Amino acid sequence: IRSEIVPMSTLIAPGPREVVSEERAVEIVIEWKAQIKSASSSSVETVVLTNKSYTAEAASVIATFLTEKLSDLDGKSIADGVKVADLSDMIASRMEKEGLQVLTTICNAFEGSNLDEVDLSDNAMGSKGISACSSVLQGQTSSLKRLSMCNNGLSADSMDEVADILTGVSVDNHENSENASCICDNLTKIKFYNNMSGDGGCKAFARILRKCGSSKALSDIRFSGTRAGRPGSLHVSEALKSIADSGSLEKLTRLDLADNTFGTVGAANLSSVFSKCPHLTYVNLRDCMLNDEGANAVCKSLWSIGAPLVHLDMSGNEITKNGSSNLAELVEDIACSSLKVLHCEENELSSRGIVLLALALVGESDCGDESQSSSCILEEIRLGMNECGNVGGRALIGLASADKLPALKKICLDNNMFQDDVAEELVNVYGEKLEEMEDNDPDEDIDEDYDSDEDDDGDNSDDGQKDVGNDVDLDDLQEKVSKMSLNR
Repeated sequence: IRSEIVPMSTLIAPGPREVVSEERAVEIVIEWKAQIKSASSSSVETVVLTNKSYTAEAASVIATFLTEKLSDLDGKSIADGVKVADLSDMIASRMEKEGLQVLTTICNAFEGSNLDEVDLSDNAMGSKGISACSSVLQGQTSSLKRLSMCNNGLSADSMDEVADILTGVSVDNHENSENASCICDNLTKIKFYNNMSGDGGCKAFARILRKCGSSKALSDIRFSGTRAGRPGSLHVSEALKSIADSGSLEKLTRLDLADNTFGTVGAANLSSVFSKCPHLTYVNLRDCMLNDEGANAVCKSLWSIGAPLVHLDMSGNEITKNGSSNLAELVEDIACSSLKVLHCEENELSSRGIVLLALALVGESDCGDESQSSSCILEEIRLGMNECGNVGGRALIGLASADKLPALKKICLDNNMFQDDVAEELVNVYGEKLEEMEDNDPDEDIDEDYDSDEDDDGDNSDDGQKDVGNDVDLDDLQEKVSKMSLNR
């Protein structure tokens, strides 16, 4: 008698990356049949076809097997019970006609399935490619929860076609019923990366987001590598704000919007979004043109909601020392409780901003809760290319000397301006944890006027935050480091 709870079974196309011919496909099917026969499971829940290049004949062999009724599966086919289909990277090096034939053949095999997850990433697609894959999507209206379409080369028009499929729009009349069910109703994870579909693609993705909002189920959103301009990025931020305002992003844990162009208006929309996402653990806003005002607004919102961030990337946003105050406050609040990865490279923090972050990691308030350990749990820090000089370098040396980063595994400080003695000391205190600083520029003492520069700083932030020049004192940091060293 079979157990009512059967273990998951996964079929993976075995062997290294290769072109799969008809003969090789037959061999793979024989291996799969032997695997099914020896397994205790009465169903196959996952099929992984990635990292191969299938010929049209091979695709036909695979598809026939997937839809064949098998006695070892109680007379059902694999396609009848499968829940996860990894169909990524299946047509590399195939000519267009054959590639489309492979996609059509494989995707049609899953048309009658009830899939929870589909990954179509790394298959070159245009409009023809979307049509070839449409069956594996349109057949899952009531079941699909997780969809990945990354690095597919989707144009704006192709993204519009994807949006039509996911939102239930009729291709013929470009209309949909307000009450009609669609794939978006069930999606919890949606990932589009490196499609470079521009502003038109952003508009299509915004349409998808708004339709997903009705389910209040989204937990993982990735829309990055878009090459979008300001208008397209604002479409995305406005759609996110709209569904967040309706309470539809309360379950969101991951948000990756890297390589959009939000500016301060888009950042204001995002700060509103974050204020309604209390469970965020992963945020990537790399290369989003936030600037100081936007960075302060975003970090203030994340701090206010108490998001338990594990990974935060604010790199490439032209953040200066004047935009680092709320970032530092956020880092201080979560460095001992949740934050393990902090990326803030390719900005303009300067030594003054780096010192402010160092003070945050010193933890004046011991992370605000005396009942908890005050040890920082950061494992990875990236602060390269920040116009940081000796003052900031010495602050980072102080952190290591005082053992304030006990969990640290990796730190990147390359492309800054540490003079030789400071660079050598950084290597000494961080050892193998410090990535090589091949592009460090030791020729100019960028911090020569560090003290006089403080006198020139005013309150330049746009949200009323004090300029860090009025708050940060290297002597204060050194005193704190000294006291910690004595207490070790």
